[in-house]
Amino acid sequence: MKNSYLMGMVLFLGALAFAMPVSSKPGQGPGKGQGPCMKEMQTVCPNATTMMERHQCMMENKDKFSQACQDRMNAMHSKMQEMHEACTPDREKFCEGVKPGQGRMMQCLRTHKDELSQACKDALPPGFFDRNGPPVEEEE
Repeated sequence: MKNSYLMGMVLFLGALAFAMPVSSKPGQGPGKGQGPCMKEMQTVCPNATTMMERHQCMMENKDKFSQACQDRMNAMHSKMQEMHEACTPDREKFCEGVKPGQGRMMQCLRTHKDELSQACKDALPPGFFDRNGPPVEEEE
């Protein structure tokens, strides 16, 4: 379950890092508020339409991205690791029966906002509790 949670956090942070629409369809243009690596993502991974596909493509083609984008990926990976470590005790305490995926784990953490440890709260991205939840990836 920890690996599923970790993958969910990777995808969630990837969406934050690149600010791309998670449910984009082939042929649709990018949305507003794109992150600094979006143009490169479209060039390196033009056929990746879901966050999972984008993440996989990024990992397989990391060396094709500019140094600035690689630095951003590394920073987001570090942030994800920090968040995972800080929130694991809270996740195990409050979200034991929650199946990771489709934003369920993030929603569980939001539901227990007032009960989370300060370490977990501090490790979460700015505005984490202000959102309705991450966009849910559409099945194709």
